[in-house]
Order: sequence, then structure tokens, then C-alpha cells
Amino acid sequence: MSQRPFCLLLSLLFCCHLQAQQISFSPMRLFFKGAPGETVSETITIANTTGQPYEFLLSLKDWNRDSLGIKHYFPANSLPHSNAKSISLPQTSFIVTPGEKKTYTVNLRIPPADTQKTASNSMLFFTQVNAPPADATGKPGIGIRVSMEFGIQLFYTPQAAEKGTFQFLAFNYEPWYIKDSMAHRLVVKYQNTGRVHKDGFIRFELTNKQTGAEIRPAPVPIAIAPQSDQVVYCPLGKLPPGDYLAVAILDAGAEYELKVAEKNIHVEE
Repeated sequence: MSQRPFCLLLSLLFCCHLQAQQISFSPMRLFFKGAPGETVSETITIANTTGQPYEFLLSLKDWNRDSLGIKHYFPANSLPHSNAKSISLPQTSFIVTPGEKKTYTVNLRIPPADTQKTASNSMLFFTQVNAPPADATGKPGIGIRVSMEFGIQLFYTPQAAEKGTFQFLAFNYEPWYIKDSMAHRLVVKYQNTGRVHKDGFIRFELTNKQTGAEIRPAPVPIAIAPQSDQVVYCPLGKLPPGDYLAVAILDAGAEYELKVAEKNIHVEE
């Protein structure tokens, strides 16, 4: 009796603009705006520079972010601020042939009497259904089938949605452990008071009060849903003992004022 290969399906989710095995989707976020009753459209470009066709099934899901900014997915139209019911897809299957670049148009119908005042969102998934096994020799054994999945974020911002602002809720310093070694990190909690999705960066700076030495970690990218709170951690590694002035700067772009928080911290030996 011949042994049938065991196929393990691995789904790879890409939620930023990137290229995987030379097939790319752009942009990875669509923003819909328009007047009540209007149907508005946005376009995705898919490029396949490989020698094989890619076949995708399309589906919609709801999503939100938790307090750490991590996405979680739910059935379409199950969350309060879902726009999945307003999205229409011209087709639910899609093939990109070798060397082909093609576009896919997504439509959103704005309600005739648009009383919505908070931005809504959903996610459009392109899930590959024709992935070949990694080992196509036909020999008995284990074959790994890798199927790619691309998620396109869909946002609708009503005309009445208030931008609001960012504000810091807390700024703390925490000693913590990486395995058995002592390390340090800064922790901020911040809030989006507006009714629109926002993204930006939080920059951190530390200045040693005795030596004047400065530590500037890489900025931390952030994305937050309307009227939500999030917590951001900034690992610092091992800090020399001493007194420091820690600064956190919340930057959401030119439309918003910079928000700054300061904290004096003491690092013991």
C-alpha cells in the first residue's frame, strides 16, 4: 500500500505592502469617502512576476484591535462598526496569470441618509486556492503546501466623523527580565478621542542627568481604532545605573499637534 503525502496548509497573512514569492498587492489599505447615497470605488493592483498562475478566493471579515494593537478577526457584519454590508465585490474568485498585472475594483455604497458619525472598517481577504506542494515529485513522504493569504484593510470615514485628538493616559518605567537577565522598558498608554482611525509613531528619548548621554530607540509605529485605548512597550535593554529624564512624543502627522509626556526615572544597580 502506498503512503499518501501528508499536506500541511500554512496560511501567510500580509497586512502591509510587501511582496511574497514575487506576487504583490498594492495598496494594502483602501480609504472610502463620499456623499450620502453615493457609490464610491477604490482599486487594488495585483502583479504576478512568477511563472505560475495564482488563483484566489475572496471573502470579507470584520476586525478590530486589542489594547496592544493586535488585530482580531470576526465574521462579516458582526461588529458594531463594520462596513462589510456596504461593500460589493464584482467577483469572488480571481486568477492572475504568469507575468500579468491586473486591477480589482472594490465598491462601497454610502447609505442615502448617512447619520453615521464613526468610521467603519472591514477586511478583504485574497486566499490562494491553487498552491502546489513544495515537493511535487510524487514520492511518498511529507509534502508542505503553502497557501498565501493577503488582507486588504477597508476603511470608510463619514463626513460627520470628528477627528478628535491623541492624549496620553499613563507613562511608566518598568524593570523586567529577558530570560534571566534584567532589562528595562518604557510603557505608555494613550487614547484616540476621535471617531476616525489614526496611525502614527511614538518616539522615545532618554537623557542621563549625570552624564548627558542620550538614548533614542527606534520610533514605534502605532495604529488605533476610533475612541480606543492602547498600550505601547519600548524595550531599552540594559541601562547603566543613574537618574534619567524619559520623554515620549506622540506624532500622528501634520494634522495633529504633537503630544509630549515626561517622566523622571531612577535605575538602580
